[in-house]
Amino acid sequence: MSVKLDSLSDWNPLVGSLGLYGSDPRRVKIYFNCEAVTPFFITIDKGAPRFLTTLDHGLSTLEFWTHGEIEIAAADLEAVVHWQSTEDESQVFEGTGESFTTVHERAPRNEALEWVQYQSELNQRRMETALRAEFNNQLADIRKANEGSTSGVHGGAAPQHPQPKGGKDALKSEVPDNELGSSERAERGSDPDPAPAPAAPKGAGNNGQNGGKV
Repeated sequence: MSVKLDSLSDWNPLVGSLGLYGSDPRRVKIYFNCEAVTPFFITIDKGAPRFLTTLDHGLSTLEFWTHGEIEIAAADLEAVVHWQSTEDESQVFEGTGESFTTVHERAPRNEALEWVQYQSELNQRRMETALRAEFNNQLADIRKANEGSTSGVHGGAAPQHPQPKGGKDALKSEVPDNELGSSERAERGSDPDPAPAPAAPKGAGNNGQNGGKV
């Protein structure tokens, strides 16, 4: 079993009662070191005492929220009790060195610099408005110049393929007869090539002369 008491000079003997005085709501934390099981009573703002709790022998921690002046006393005034509290301990510590939460004062206003910045913003807006108007005018001119065109590169008219001299008849005259169809050859006036006659079977003439001798 390990018992940690820290500094013995922080422990105070309970003589009569211990008083903690304050008006604001706060959390109270008290450490007790009792020789035996000890009941405790509390008085708030000098009122009637009332039962608080019973602590076992040895080290115990008592913690609660309260406001106003309080007094805590043991039921047996001859009980051996020592106590210490965080009531008087400082909860805020002054740091050393640079603090990153320091609020710096705002620099004084420079009216001349603010005026120059304002004029610069106005000039920038005027330049953007002029550029936007110039762009819109150029776009309108381009659309007007290409108005009415339906095809071609950049809205121009579609390119026309050159026709041969003499029209379609001159183009057909340059084509040989064997590469034309029957209807095209009939239009030109040339007869189609006659179909070749089928070849007679071998021995057909001898059979006729010999009277069908086999």
